Amino acid sequence: MNAPIMTQAALETWLTNLLPDHTVIAPQPQGQQIVFAPLAQVSDIAWDAGRTDLSAKEFFLPASEAIITLRPGVFAENRPGPGGLRVEAAHLTRPQVIFGARPCDGHALEVLDRLFLDDPVDVYYAERRAMTTMVGLACSDGPWTGCFCTALGGGPSDRTHLDILLTACDGGFAVDVVTPKGRALLEAGAAVLASADVALPEPPAVTDLHLPDMTAWRAAFNAPYWAELAERCLGCRTCTYDCPVCYCFDVRDRVMGDGSIERLRCWDSCQGALCFAIAGGHNPRPTQAARQRQRYMHKFLYYPGREGAALCVGCGRCVEQCPVNIDIREVIGFVAANNRAAAAEVQS
Repeated sequence: MNAPIMTQAALETWLTNLLPDHTVIAPQPQGQQIVFAPLAQVSDIAWDAGRTDLSAKEFFLPASEAIITLRPGVFAENRPGPGGLRVEAAHLTRPQVIFGARPCDGHALEVLDRLFLDDPVDVYYAERRAMTTMVGLACSDGPWTGCFCTALGGGPSDRTHLDILLTACDGGFAVDVVTPKGRALLEAGAAVLASADVALPEPPAVTDLHLPDMTAWRAAFNAPYWAELAERCLGCRTCTYDCPVCYCFDVRDRVMGDGSIERLRCWDSCQGALCFAIAGGHNPRPTQAARQRQRYMHKFLYYPGREGAALCVGCGRCVEQCPVNIDIREVIGFVAANNRAAAAEVQS
């Protein structure tokens, strides 16, 4: 097929041209992991790293962020008087580019959009989303441990939720411009494209998995399986923090040394013992079994029922990083098998 091509050298030049006016975020080594981080120079990119260990979620929903700062004694404009306060909100100072996102990372944002861009809109998330361009890389070098993106409607070469999709090929990268925002970014960095006949690689095969419907998840609610699963779970929260779509957060205030007050929004996790505790000390999910069940029911029953999409994109990060090898695909398999057994019992 005939397609626009960008050589490796042209790609690096384009990214370098973007750095003065954009925060370019790309996969980079950090300790023993590969994570998305702001680039200082293009040579820092981990080109052959595959799927990052952590998603790009934190650049839309930071792990910890002062969403509002109250500064006492500094009078707000047109509001003079003793005890005045100036309210400062968190804002991006310049546009950002997520480079090297995989199709599942783009899909994850669409899933989060359903919640954070619905009424009432989360203004912090919305601003970051509007000021971010997603430059994706097709997973022709995959799949990786735990991948099952096709079961959730995605795919290794899915362009749907990206602004630009790059596919590695002979001579560089085939460039698929998906949105006007992607076209504008190419122009902003003076990208040099050539046209050539290229044979794009076939997308790699991904674990074939059938996702049970919501009725099957309801039927599994009281299954002893959740207690069995909880016997393995450490409650370490790794699965939720490395998930690109888990979004639970807590809000707390702290007083700083200068007398200002920061209202912090921080990631929380349904796997934490106190996540569901409420005033008065009651905890509706006091056991690890209840919290394990909540994690999967939220992903495949509650969120789809409310937002119309599963709270999972099949990226496989939780599978790879769970220290006790809890595998979300096995949980899905149990629910499917439990549903088949219940149906067979009814028929008999």
